[in-house]
Amino acid sequence: MTEEEKNRLNRKTIPLTNSESLTFFFLPFAFFGNTIGKSNDYNESEIERFRTYGFELKIKQAYGLMKFGKLFYLGLFIIAIYFLK
Repeated sequence: MTEEEKNRLNRKTIPLTNSESLTFFFLPFAFFGNTIGKSNDYNESEIERFRTYGFELKIKQAYGLMKFGKLFYLGLFIIAIYFLK
């Protein structure tokens, strides 16, 4: 097995770093502008980069973290409404 083949196999199993995870969790969608439901440009470019280089695990983790980030902000919104009543 050549070095390139080893690297290609390793790319599929490398998880997200802590800073990448926090970015996908806390910025799951575009905050400014009128693009409702669309993720921000940074996350889209990172996911495209992951696709280009074959980071399959990172893609799966990124979408999961974006989903949990949206649920987090929904929960904050519900808690804020509850306390403002």
